[in-house]
Amino acid sequence: MSGETILIVEDDPEMRDLLRKVLEKEGYRVSVSGDGHQALIAFDRETFDLVVTDMLMPCDGGLELLETVHRIHPSLPVIIVTAFGDWHSYSRALELGAAAFISKPLRMTELIAAVHAALAGRSAIASP
Repeated sequence: MSGETILIVEDDPEMRDLLRKVLEKEGYRVSVSGDGHQALIAFDRETFDLVVTDMLMPCDGGLELLETVHRIHPSLPVIIVTAFGDWHSYSRALELGAAAFISKPLRMTELIAAVHAALAGRSAIASP
């Protein structure tokens, strides 16, 4: 078991549960939030080693969350997952310091590789 704690921020309950199960199977401790607002509340209760967030959510999307997290915890890696991998979002994520930008449909092997890379301090930015 790695012991590292990951916060998953995803508004789709089925995707959130799938991501949680996959990352727990990899040995990570996982907390979940349904949107960026809930995620920020989670930071008051817990310390995280990594955030994996969906980009589009009803309240505080992934890019907004990335920006806020990096203001509060500048070295905390954030992975953006999105069904809308357009160039503008990709370049904005790079600008804001995302550890990775992964387009859906999500391949779990790609996510796991990005998580390992981010936790090891390596960037795993993928193109949209």
